[in-house]
Amino acid sequence: MIAQMTVILRLEMPQDSLILEKSQNWTSQKMDHILICCVCLGDNSEDADEIIQCDNCGITVHEGCYGVDGESDSIMSSASENSTEPWFCDACKCGVSPSCELCPNQDGIFKETDAGRWVHIVCALYVPGVAFGDIDKLRPVTLTEMNYSKYGAKECSFCEDPRFARTGVCISCDAGMCRAYFHVTCAQKEGLLSEAAAEEDIADPFFAYCKQHADRLDRKWKRKNYLALQSYCKMSLQEREKQLSPEAQARINARLQQYRAKAELARTTRPQAWVPREKLPRPLTSSASAIRKLMRKAELMGISTDIFPVDTSDTSSSVDGRRKHKQPALTADFVNYYLERNMRMIQIQENMAEQKNIKDKLENEQEKLHVEYNKLCESLEELQNMNGKLRNEGQGIWTLLGRIIGQKLNIPAILRAPKERKPSKKEGGTQKTSTLPAVLYSCGICKKNHDQHLLLLCDTCKLHYHLGCLDPPLTRMPRKTKNSYWQCSECDQAGSSDMEADIAMETLPDGTKRSRRQIKEPVKFVPQDVPPEPKKIPIRNTEDENEAKEENPSQDLNMEQKNSKK
Repeated sequence: MIAQMTVILRLEMPQDSLILEKSQNWTSQKMDHILICCVCLGDNSEDADEIIQCDNCGITVHEGCYGVDGESDSIMSSASENSTEPWFCDACKCGVSPSCELCPNQDGIFKETDAGRWVHIVCALYVPGVAFGDIDKLRPVTLTEMNYSKYGAKECSFCEDPRFARTGVCISCDAGMCRAYFHVTCAQKEGLLSEAAAEEDIADPFFAYCKQHADRLDRKWKRKNYLALQSYCKMSLQEREKQLSPEAQARINARLQQYRAKAELARTTRPQAWVPREKLPRPLTSSASAIRKLMRKAELMGISTDIFPVDTSDTSSSVDGRRKHKQPALTADFVNYYLERNMRMIQIQENMAEQKNIKDKLENEQEKLHVEYNKLCESLEELQNMNGKLRNEGQGIWTLLGRIIGQKLNIPAILRAPKERKPSKKEGGTQKTSTLPAVLYSCGICKKNHDQHLLLLCDTCKLHYHLGCLDPPLTRMPRKTKNSYWQCSECDQAGSSDMEADIAMETLPDGTKRSRRQIKEPVKFVPQDVPPEPKKIPIRNTEDENEAKEENPSQDLNMEQKNSKK
């Protein structure tokens, strides 16, 4: 009866809830059996090459992919509470949270270098130039044989944060003539890494392709396995904490402490790694760990971490002799650049202080001169008005004297209107000098009258504008000639709208219409050197006609006969 009731309830349940329940049951049953290698993203686990799991961080990896030796390392995990010895990855043995030197990603399994740094094992396998001290155990990793100019040389096409796109070393697509570059772990996330079969005898069996050249099916299942691996590592840690007994957890922690003490002793007693005598330059911005520390420092100091473009040109000096920006590195060139930059900054600051004092003095003098100039302009205007009144009175008296005498008298020069005086060659030559304005001109945008030498006159609207108030601002005065002039943006827009009004419609022979710009007739050419001939207007003069008649009486008779015939 109860079974029938459960069947009826299951039939009445909606289909979505049944699918969700089945998926949860399947994941709970199969989660312990799904193990994916974090290096090759394969899920095949065999006795010869078993997928093992770290008992501390929960990461899974093939024995061959990580270089695990059964004689020196325990290869069985205690997740099922058996009596075997637990296994830990190298990072857990050393008790560190490493950061890869070859990429900006922090997930994955790591190997230690001979210099005490850490790299992803997958990065060490795929980046050219990285070597291993022991090929079977894949340790220690050596980075000194790799060319340091590769650090930050290329930009990753998959990194979302542009600050980390040039960190580490980027590899290129193995397809011929392809210019796609990316980090190894970024390509692993997208499922773009591939490995040659074991039967193929190839010196470098590791390949990487971009999205355009990679196999779609291969990329699809690798991408799926990568996402499943990320979710499984997080869920396995939570489930292990619930399943393990306190005794098993204490045994794992005790064994982990023994490994860490052993790793600390080995770190202090191991021989010093070989380092090249000459220091190899490396940009500070190519280290992901350094960028994270600087970002954290900026966050604590309250400084904005906006990204500014960096000039990566290799030129050592610019046109004016100053050194261009150099990437931070432990090199003699950067030290010289840094010291020279500090000296130049001190000189610039002192020069700015002096220029500021001079600017303040000039502004004060300019204000005083403006006040005096306005007073002089007002007095000049009063004198000009008084001079005009006196000139008018003098001209009236002079005309009155002419009427009294009965003759038209010439007006003396003192009563005539003054003409603009042209400067002589000794005074400065042939250029025309304009009189000073009675009132200071003000800018048409900011409405201020300061910096009169920076005001520019529009030849169309006759308004003045400061060079810095224009949009876009001008750095210098435009040149004006007889054939060219300058106008502001508003007048320019108005002129363009007038040009659009000249467009007309033209009807083609097939009946269609198209727009046609009306072309004005060309202006007739008139040479400036040759003046046009004036029209001759006949002027009748009775005295001249009478004299001509007296001299030629026969011509008058002929003219009278013609008129009578008409």
